[in-house]
Parts: sequence; C-alpha cells; structure tokens
Amino acid sequence: MPRQWIRKTGRGVPADVLKKASDEVTKKSKSVRSVAKAHGICHVTLSRYCKSLQKLREQGSSDLPSVGYWSSNKVFSEVQEEVLADYLTQAADLYYGLTPREFAYQLAVTYNIKHPQTWDEKQMAGPDWFTFFMKRNPSLSIRSPEATSLTRATSFNRQNVERFFNSLGQVIERYKFDGSDIWNVDETDLHVCSVFIKHTLYMLRKFVLVE
Repeated sequence: MPRQWIRKTGRGVPADVLKKASDEVTKKSKSVRSVAKAHGICHVTLSRYCKSLQKLREQGSSDLPSVGYWSSNKVFSEVQEEVLADYLTQAADLYYGLTPREFAYQLAVTYNIKHPQTWDEKQMAGPDWFTFFMKRNPSLSIRSPEATSLTRATSFNRQNVERFFNSLGQVIERYKFDGSDIWNVDETDLHVCSVFIKHTLYMLRKFVLVE
C-alpha cells in the first residue's frame, strides 16, 4: 500500500468561503440551507462549522475552526518535530549518531505523548511515521554509521580547525602559492609520507601485492 495519500474527491471548501457563509448565518440571521445553497456548499458542512465557531466563541477564543482533512495519526506537533530534528543534528555533530525511530519512541514514552500501539510492540516508531518525518525535515539525511577514533573526534574542533587554516594561510602567503599549487590527495594512491623498505625487490613486490 502506498504511503503517499492521494485525495480522490474535490469536495473541500475553502476556509474564507465558510467564514463568509457563517457570518451571513450568525450576523444576518439567514438560514443555513439558503446560505449553503447560495455559496454552493453542503448545508451539513456549514452547520458543523457554525457550531464549532460558536463553541470557540463561548470558550473565549478568537480562533477559527479547522477546515479540511487533518492527519489523525500524527504523533508530534510541528514544534516538537523541529526540536527532535535539531537534537538529532546536534547529536550527529558530536559524533553520537541516534536512530530516529527508537529516539522518537523514547521521546513519546517519556512525555506521555499518544502514539500507536505498534510502537510499544517494537520499541520504536513505525516506518510510515519515519518516512513522512524525513519528508517534513529535508535537512536530515540517512547515513551509515562509520567508526571514528576518539582522537579524531576530540581533535576536530573549532580551535584546531582555525589553527590549521591560519597556518595554511601563512604558508600560502610565504611561498606565494596559488590554486594550481594545491592538490587534494585524500583517498588516492598518493602517500604524503613515503615509506622506505630496506629489503630486497622481492619483498617490495610482496608488499605492493598486499597493498
């Protein structure tokens, strides 16, 4: 079954049309059926909207009723998902990758957020939720975890990076290097540190074959 829901009808009524029609019912004391017929909308929809609007006004709220279809199984609000995405990004920057599905489940349990029962069975969020979560947060990307040494993780910080580029700038200025003099040999077969093997040619060939 596809995870992307496609609307099959065009029965939706714009919010401004319902607001204008409800004003005619409440302020001009017109009947719901006559107003609905004049605006070309269903009288049941207009009646439901007027009742919701009246309930909000009785509660002292100036908001308007929600219009259209809303996802009934959305677990987190937009603000909560934004915080979740930021936390995952910060953890990745600290070389501590988290699995979003497991972390989302732990977050829902910790803060008593209503979630599907299948989350409790597998101790993680469902694949459908994760798919739409990634679509709502395109700044996130999926990467396979890689081993990182403690020395590399602790050495890659702002101070060391600034020190490296300051030294690089001094060398470029001293020897008048330009862009054509700088080469990136990362992940190539060129070695910046030559390894001298003081053995026979046979041993050298053996070493190369092992490489």
